[in-house]
Amino acid sequence: MINIPKPTKTYWFLMIIATTIGEIVGNYISRDLGLGYKMGSIILGTLFLASIFYTLFSKNKNAILYWLLIIIGNIGGTNIADLICIDLNLGTINGSLLVLGTLLLLIFLMKLVKKENFNMQLFLYWMAIIVSSTFGTTSGDFLTNDTPLGAFGGSIFLFVLLLISVLLVSLKRISSTFFYWTALIIIHPIGATIGNYISKPIGLNLGNIWTSVFLIVLFILLFVYDKKMFYPKKVSQKL
Repeated sequence: MINIPKPTKTYWFLMIIATTIGEIVGNYISRDLGLGYKMGSIILGTLFLASIFYTLFSKNKNAILYWLLIIIGNIGGTNIADLICIDLNLGTINGSLLVLGTLLLLIFLMKLVKKENFNMQLFLYWMAIIVSSTFGTTSGDFLTNDTPLGAFGGSIFLFVLLLISVLLVSLKRISSTFFYWTALIIIHPIGATIGNYISKPIGLNLGNIWTSVFLIVLFILLFVYDKKMFYPKKVSQKL
């Protein structure tokens, strides 16, 4: 069983902001900087893997490191998603199904690994994070571009699904672990649809740079405000 920061309301707000940052910054790196999806995926994927191994063998496990990994994973997931859907030409539907299947497989493997093998469980957790982020972009782009809902309607639809999940876990109809992964699966496309709405001409059209600056400042303020997010003293949810 691995520990993560306790998933309070602040945790989930931070997760939504982090996924939105991932969408915006990921697009900036691959498109505005001209690196392309393939090179962006390679650079960010390598950085993410290096950060995971640092986490596995570092004694300095705190919330700052945790959230840096979350944000890097979300940025990398955005590039990987575009690589799958656009460069590999799988499209948003097939791309989403492929990534969702991979995510479910990783979660299943986490359950199979013995609890004594902490590092393997932690590695699988972080791989599930970047894959769930990838799914967020593929499914978020599907809702935004390939359905009548668009970015705004897609965001509302996903928030409704999230509220239903919150209701079910509060009524103890689903387990906290099941809720955690369900919420992640829903929240990641929320970040994509919100990011699309804020930054692109289909919505507020604020652009990638100013949207990123605003979201990063908002993330830091919320993180600093809730000091309970620091761990290991204030841990945690077990998965």
